[in-house]
Amino acid sequence: MQFLKLFKRVLRGFTDHQYGENETIYDKYKVKAVLGMGSYGMTYLCENVEEKQLCVVKQMTKSKKKTLIRKQYQTETEILEQLSHPNIPRFYERFTFENNNLFSMEYIEGENLEDLIFSKKKRFNEKESLVLIRDLLHIVSYIHTKGIIHGDLRIPNVMIRNGEPCIIDFGLSEPCSVKNKDSLPMEDFFDLGDLLLFLLYSSYNSTIKKGRPWTEELSIHERTSQLLKNLLGVDESYTYTSDVLHDVNQAIESISN
Repeated sequence: MQFLKLFKRVLRGFTDHQYGENETIYDKYKVKAVLGMGSYGMTYLCENVEEKQLCVVKQMTKSKKKTLIRKQYQTETEILEQLSHPNIPRFYERFTFENNNLFSMEYIEGENLEDLIFSKKKRFNEKESLVLIRDLLHIVSYIHTKGIIHGDLRIPNVMIRNGEPCIIDFGLSEPCSVKNKDSLPMEDFFDLGDLLLFLLYSSYNSTIKKGRPWTEELSIHERTSQLLKNLLGVDESYTYTSDVLHDVNQAIESISN
């Protein structure tokens, strides 16, 4: 297994050229930094030298199956083109450069939620956690009305800009077909439940070393507990974003009173 992983990394090194700082892509995007490297591509913080503004450029990998990457590239760019929301990166353009498929989009300047929790030790109390989930749900609701599922609503894909959450990385997004239009939204709801748990546990302290289920560890309002059970599929799963929003608002109101 370790050998296979090493082989894949070596293969990727040969097939996927990573652009370095100050290199220029497509004669207009000057690389400022490498933001990340995932299974399907690499992302760069760039300066558009023509527009004099920062942006993000994503380069699709070539070390995976060509047909898979082509489909991934087409799906991700088409989905971003359809979306127009202040808390979602704007799509700029798709292009080919040095036999690489790339596209550019808005740079969301802010703090990554994963870094806030794990590096900066940001703590969210129950109400703050629910309010953040509520704000995310408004964005998710917009995405769902477009017939799209994000598919990767994890803390690394949430940015906090001026106190508001933004959702990034639509690499695993997909359109809802008639066949899967009911089941796919539940994936986003499950992710939001998992994200809510991360937020609630950020302020959890215990001297008990033996792991216990969250239902025993967390001291939260019964409405919050039921919300989590529905999001995570422990009890009846949600079908519509409006129902989730209703229950989140009910939980916030119960805590506030």
